[in-house]
Amino acid sequence: MTRFITYIRQHLSLRLGLLILVVVGGVFVLSLGLLFRQTKHFLRQAAERHALQVLDETIGNINGIMDRTEAATADMERLVQQHIEPDSLLAYSRRMLEQHPDILGFTVALEPYYFPEYGRLFSAYSLRRADSIQTVVESHDYLTQDWYRMPYDQQRALWMEPYIDDLPGETSSNEYNYSFVKPLYTLDGRRVGVLCTDLLLKWLSAAVTEVKPFPNSSAIMLGHDGHYIVHPDTTKLVKETIFSDPDPKTRQDIIPLGQAMIAGQSGMWAMVVDGQPAHLFYRPLERTGWSIAIVCPDSDVFSSYNHTLVIVWIIIGFFLLLLLLFCYHTIRRAIIPINQLAATTRRMADGEFDVELPPSPHPDTIGKLQNSFFCMQKNIQASISNLQSVNAETEQRNKELQQAYELVHEADQRKTEFIREMTHQIRTPLNIINGFTQVIAANHDELPSEELADITARMRESAKDITHITRELTAMKSLSPSPPPMGGGRVAEASPL
Repeated sequence: MTRFITYIRQHLSLRLGLLILVVVGGVFVLSLGLLFRQTKHFLRQAAERHALQVLDETIGNINGIMDRTEAATADMERLVQQHIEPDSLLAYSRRMLEQHPDILGFTVALEPYYFPEYGRLFSAYSLRRADSIQTVVESHDYLTQDWYRMPYDQQRALWMEPYIDDLPGETSSNEYNYSFVKPLYTLDGRRVGVLCTDLLLKWLSAAVTEVKPFPNSSAIMLGHDGHYIVHPDTTKLVKETIFSDPDPKTRQDIIPLGQAMIAGQSGMWAMVVDGQPAHLFYRPLERTGWSIAIVCPDSDVFSSYNHTLVIVWIIIGFFLLLLLLFCYHTIRRAIIPINQLAATTRRMADGEFDVELPPSPHPDTIGKLQNSFFCMQKNIQASISNLQSVNAETEQRNKELQQAYELVHEADQRKTEFIREMTHQIRTPLNIINGFTQVIAANHDELPSEELADITARMRESAKDITHITRELTAMKSLSPSPPPMGGGRVAEASPL
C-alpha cells in the first residue's frame, strides 16, 4: 500500500487522472444514484399497480365462478319450484352437474316429512366423481347443519365457509368444499327447503393461484374467522388460521395484517416471508366476507430493476476504468513537455549545459513555457560558448606572457652575469690606468721616456678596451626587451558560469 501511494505521488498524470475520476465519477454516481432511486420508486409503483391489477383480475375470476354458480342455482330454483316431485328433484340435481362441469355437487334438501313416503327427511343429491355423476336420495340428518340452517336464519342466499363433506350417507366427497346455499320457497312463498351448490375448494385454489403477477408470487384467502381458504401449503387449509403462526416475530406482522383482512379492508403490507422481504396486497370479496391476498417477494418485484442495476453498474465500472485510462494517457501525454523540462533542468543543474530541449509546436501554456525555456537554453549555451572562447584566448595569452616572462627573466639573468663579467673586465683596465696614473703622478720626472711611453701606450690600450666594452654595453642596452609588468606577469582567467 505504501509503495502504491509512493508511486501515485511520483506520477502527476496518475494523480490528476484519479482526481478527475473521483470528481467526475462522484458526480456521475450521485446522479445515477438519484436516477435509480427515482426509477426504483416508479418501478415500485408500477409493480404495485400490476399486483393490484392481477389481484383484481383474480377477484374477478372468483366472482365469475360465483356469478355462474349463483346464476345456475337460480335457474335450477325456478325449475324446482315448478316441479317439486321426488323424481323431478333427482333429475334436476343430476342435470345441474351435467350442464355445469365446474360444480362438484348439488343438493335439494326439503323440510321434514315433505314427502311422507320417503320418511322424515328427503334430499336429492348428485356428486361428481371423476367422469361420472352419482345421484342419490339421502336421508341423513341435515337439519342441524349450518348449510341448511343459516339461509333460513338470515333469510338470504349466502356462501358458506369451506368444510369437508364427511357426513354419513351413500355418497360424500371427503374433500374440502365451499357451498352456495339458498332458501327454497314455493311460488306462493311457502318454505320448502334449501338448495346447496357445492364447489371443490382445490378448484377455487387453482383459479386463485394460476394467476401470478410475478414468477414466485403466491396467493392466500381467508375466511370470516381468519381460516385459510387458499394457501400454497395445502396442509394449512381450513385447519389453521393466519393467527396460528408459532413464530412470535412473525406474529407481530401477521396479526395486524389478519385483523385488517378480516375487517374487509384493502391495502398493501410490507413484511418478511420465509426470511425474504415481500409486499402483500389484499382485497375483500364483498359477497362472501372473505379476503384474498397476493404475496409478492421483493426479489420478483425488483428483479428487472436489480438485473438492470447490476448490468448498469458493470457498464459504469467499465467506462469509469476507460475514463481513468483515457485521463491518465491524455494527462501523461499533456505533461510530457513538463517532464522533459524537469529532466533538462535537472541535467543543467548537474552542469550538462549542452543538453537540448526540442521546441514545442503547441500554442498552449505548456508549449509557450517549453519554447521560452528553449530560447533561454540557447542563450545560455551561446553565453557559455563565448565565455569558453574568452577563457581559451585568455589562457593562450597567459601562456604567451608566461613564456615571455621566462624569456625576460632568463635575459635579465644573462644580463646580470654579463654586467658582472663586464665589470670584471673593465676593472682590470681601470686598475692598470689607475696604477699607471699613480706611478706617473708620483714619479713623472724620474721616469725615463721609454718607460713613460710604454706606460702611456699601455694606458691608451686599456682606455681602448674600456671604450670597446662601453660601446658593447650601450649596444646591448638598446637591444634588450622591456621588463615584464609588475605583479607576476599573469592575466587572471575568466571563470565560466
